[in-house]
Amino acid sequence: MFILKLYDREGNELKEGDIVKISNGKGFEFYSEVKFLEKEMAIAPFHTFSFHSFVKVDKVPFDAVLSEEKRYRIWLTTNTEKDLTAHDHEKYLIDWRQCEKLLEEKCFRINRIITQKTLF
Repeated sequence: MFILKLYDREGNELKEGDIVKISNGKGFEFYSEVKFLEKEMAIAPFHTFSFHSFVKVDKVPFDAVLSEEKRYRIWLTTNTEKDLTAHDHEKYLIDWRQCEKLLEEKCFRINRIITQKTLF
């Protein structure tokens, strides 16, 4: 057993329920809730996106549109904030369908262990 701690690129520890803005390498178009997905045995949004550049935020921009995703909250915005400190990556995000296929194949599983003291 081990304890998994998640941090944004600025060193802020992430907890379940926090909101992160996700960089595509050029700008921030996505915002997502950090959430444990029981059925998939994964942590959103880290189960779906292939990225290393995300930042914890206090709130989602007013113009962001909530996706129809049922398992967790994710927002898209057309008013993209430029990411001036992004690292160059040719293909920053994995295709959504490819990520969902990895979930079906169960390439990884996370079990939540409930104790007296919640760790996540």
